[in-house]
Amino acid sequence: MVPAALDQHNSRSQGDSHQDFTLLDRSLILEMLPAAALVYRRTDDKILSANRKFFDLTAYTLDILKELSLYSLIPGDPDTNPTGDQSRPVRLQIASGDLILATMRILPISLTNQVVVLTFSPPDSELEIRRDLLEQEYRFDNFSLLTTLGSQNSSQAVFQTANQIMQRMLNPKLILSYRINPRDENKLQRNNASPLAEAFPASLEIDLLDSLPALHLWKLTREPQNALQETALMEGYHYLLTLPLHHNGAPQGLILAAGESPYPDDDTLRYLALMSAHAASAIQGLNSLESAQRTLTNIRHVVQIQHAITDNLEEGVIILTPDLRIAEMNPAAEFLLGYASKEVFRQKADMVLIGNETLSTLYKSAQQGISTLVGNNFSLNNRSGGSFMAQVLCIPVVEKEKVRSIVLILRDVSQTEQIRAHSQQLEQRAFLGEVSAIFAHEVKNPINSISTGLQLMGLTMKSDDPHADLVSRLQNDCLRLTHLMDSTLTFSKPVEYNFAPLDLASLIYSILDRWAPRMVRLNISYNLEQQPANPMVLADARAIEQVFVNLISNAIEAMENEGGSLNIKIHPVSPEANPPQYEIIVADSGPGIPEDTIKHIFEPFLTTKAKGTGLGLAISRRIVTAHKGNIFVESFPGGTMFHVLLLKAT
Repeated sequence: MVPAALDQHNSRSQGDSHQDFTLLDRSLILEMLPAAALVYRRTDDKILSANRKFFDLTAYTLDILKELSLYSLIPGDPDTNPTGDQSRPVRLQIASGDLILATMRILPISLTNQVVVLTFSPPDSELEIRRDLLEQEYRFDNFSLLTTLGSQNSSQAVFQTANQIMQRMLNPKLILSYRINPRDENKLQRNNASPLAEAFPASLEIDLLDSLPALHLWKLTREPQNALQETALMEGYHYLLTLPLHHNGAPQGLILAAGESPYPDDDTLRYLALMSAHAASAIQGLNSLESAQRTLTNIRHVVQIQHAITDNLEEGVIILTPDLRIAEMNPAAEFLLGYASKEVFRQKADMVLIGNETLSTLYKSAQQGISTLVGNNFSLNNRSGGSFMAQVLCIPVVEKEKVRSIVLILRDVSQTEQIRAHSQQLEQRAFLGEVSAIFAHEVKNPINSISTGLQLMGLTMKSDDPHADLVSRLQNDCLRLTHLMDSTLTFSKPVEYNFAPLDLASLIYSILDRWAPRMVRLNISYNLEQQPANPMVLADARAIEQVFVNLISNAIEAMENEGGSLNIKIHPVSPEANPPQYEIIVADSGPGIPEDTIKHIFEPFLTTKAKGTGLGLAISRRIVTAHKGNIFVESFPGGTMFHVLLLKAT
């Protein structure tokens, strides 16, 4: 099938002029010619290929033919360098050694005239020769037009040439082309001012090209399969030819031809399929050049902005591309967020600027060219999982009525002394974490030894020994210390995560099954509500399991005295969220968390439990933040709700 083969053709180089036609192209052209034909390269006197009619006429094989000189085929002094197309009688030597009379025609098929097609027509009759010459002239003219597609300097010119070719070959009542809309790359816009074209849609969804064959001829005798064919039927056309233009899988446009009988023949369809491939290749090349020019312009624009930003600016400045990807950050923004500029280059802004509130409203306004002159306060997370309140200004940079970039200005609303105190606190906590890890590692082994000794003492004691109760309490204390040491080591050491799609509902069900016997004993009912049936998130399974084990166990402990209900809900965040996320709510009917405690609930070593370590929620926040998610809590008398946001698995 020609359309399938054209994908190979599309990858050919357009550099060297004698390579304007690939072997595939030449074979297609040669086999469509009505006469015996070969391809000859003048520079090295090489015969490159021939059609089946030539092999039948001369009895040569291709291998033998490639070893021959053209001058051995045509004894004498053949002139293969004419100033233009010409035909003349020659004597052609066939494989048997005999000479036969034939009419030779020469056609250059490269821009430098170094590669030519030679056709040979035996003179069966003068009338037949004239008819063949006229047929060849017509086809050669069309092939000459084909070679000009790659030399056009604009997409519009390519479409005009393609339309000219279709007009010559089909003479249809209507030729209509659709081009990609420069303002909306998901749509095709009509590129024809003819009154007849008004019956067809002014625009089409670009996805339509994926559903169309490479070349398709609809005839009046068939039922219409799409809106274009239905329009052709209603307008009284006998056929509709659709030619989608694709290059390397990228859509470039669509050409339609509609007319009355007779229908295009197979040779014409094969040629038009070849033409569409050449047109798509030419348009792709022009689009790539335009894209490179636009990229260069954008780079220059970003550099100009960078020169205007000083390193001494106290406010954080982030430069976004129009599609909301990070192009640059100044040192102040790096300090606030904890990321180096090169680490987040080309990442989506929503993947770096994460907080309880969404910035999407500001982004949408900026993409429309609207500035936020009064900054809004947002709670943002930094790399370490901490949060800070920032005043955010969003300013689009508009040039020639088009948004070229977006400038975000982050101003920490905390006082300077608060920032310094916070930095000192972080340093102290880092030091404390290191000390705690060393202490935990050094103390864990002695505690294990003490615990083993106490167990042995308990086994040897009589039941009425007055020290038995003390030994039991000491064993419990050792278990608690061991748990504390394990949690401290977990919190202190760096963690590597293996991200993969995870069925979140199945994970939570397995946790609930483990806790079910205890919840029954404590008179606690539980329920899991999910939407959709299998919510998939991108996560490390073991790490996320630890998060929800902490949240569920905390909820159970909050209700262990009086019972209650545990409700878990999984649902997608708003469709406008970017990137797409699931929200998981873990709600209990316990007494709630005191207001003075909830502000510090995620800080390490803070606990309201008699036997707690104070690390469970701190570890949970670190895990969720590493997953580019968020976790926060709401509490009130009679209940607490933890909210967890995780990325959807794509």
